[in-house]
Amino acid sequence: MIKLYREETSAAADAIEAEFRELVLGYDRVVLEADRAEEMFSGRTLPVIANNERVVSGAEIAPYLQELENLTRDWRLFQGDYCYVEGDGEC
Repeated sequence: MIKLYREETSAAADAIEAEFRELVLGYDRVVLEADRAEEMFSGRTLPVIANNERVVSGAEIAPYLQELENLTRDWRLFQGDYCYVEGDGEC
């Protein structure tokens, strides 16, 4: 499960949560104080996203959100009982 560690008031964390909602991703929201997060995540600053063993923060967040968007799109693309027709007319 994806966990978003954030401060109560944070524009950056609000933007991340908006991305999660747009992707319709489930996640847990954990509100922390900044000093506690630095202890937990070896000096990383909030917001922090943790997904299993992967932990991202700062400049790593934007590329990670793009990865999640690509994964979500591909997952939904191939999970239905239907055929997508490519430009050449092939499924």
